[in-house]
Amino acid sequence: LYSRSLSIPLNASMHSVNMKHILKWSLLQASCSTVNYSVQFQGEYELYNLNGTWLDAYDCQEIGENWCDLTHDIASNSDYSIRIKTNCDGQKSWTQLPATFNRRHTLLLVPKMTVNVEGDPIQVGFSTTISDMTVNLKVWQEGDEQNALIHVIRAYPYNFSIAAHRGKEKMCFKAEALVEAINKSCSTDKQCVIFPKQTSDFMRPLIVSITVVVAVTVAFILGWLATHFGPQIKQTICHRETIPNVLLDDWPTRTPILCTDVSLEPTDPLLLLLPAKHQCTVQF
Repeated sequence: LYSRSLSIPLNASMHSVNMKHILKWSLLQASCSTVNYSVQFQGEYELYNLNGTWLDAYDCQEIGENWCDLTHDIASNSDYSIRIKTNCDGQKSWTQLPATFNRRHTLLLVPKMTVNVEGDPIQVGFSTTISDMTVNLKVWQEGDEQNALIHVIRAYPYNFSIAAHRGKEKMCFKAEALVEAINKSCSTDKQCVIFPKQTSDFMRPLIVSITVVVAVTVAFILGWLATHFGPQIKQTICHRETIPNVLLDDWPTRTPILCTDVSLEPTDPLLLLLPAKHQCTVQF
């Protein structure tokens, strides 16, 4: 029963988008208590130089899922044969892709281009899952494409800053994404935008100067007002209150008498002993 079930090949196919290669297959339709899958591949180098050796896909050995990421295993532009081993309770069978796969067959999606006209300089960015490509950005003024400038962007993330003249004229952008490893490219649609005018370089220092003059003038006026009208303002805000009559009636009018401690104990004369001819008695 197992042998007959395992002889039915799986429905396998390769899905490759933006240089990411995913192998998928249908699940085994058989009564198995445990089932797992292992993937192997064979490139032209293994076929002709290693006597037809099959290599194991490192991350796809005895797995329960019905898909395998072969992006890092398929690392050259050669034709690859790919097969899947099914293990059903110890019974094994193989399913091979009906045709070889070459990564040059990958589907390139056009990167999404965004143009941010806020701020200076203008920011142009590209959103893509490809980390190794070259973007050739074409920039021109609308109606003057023959004099377009080409800017090459090679590093990820793919962003570019451009100092453009702001005004009523439209600036147009178009990009070509090139994956040099497979010599394949795709292009974005043309995108034209108007860059709104901002404060000119001449007006900025003028505005700053006017702001400084106004601030100094206000500070001078406040200082002059504080000097000439300070007492009046102080009297208005902090006015003096009169002393209540109750406090005035109880206030002492005679000279106060200072009291000191007086000792009532009798005192005896104190005799100071001094050298000869200099003796005296001190009375306290």
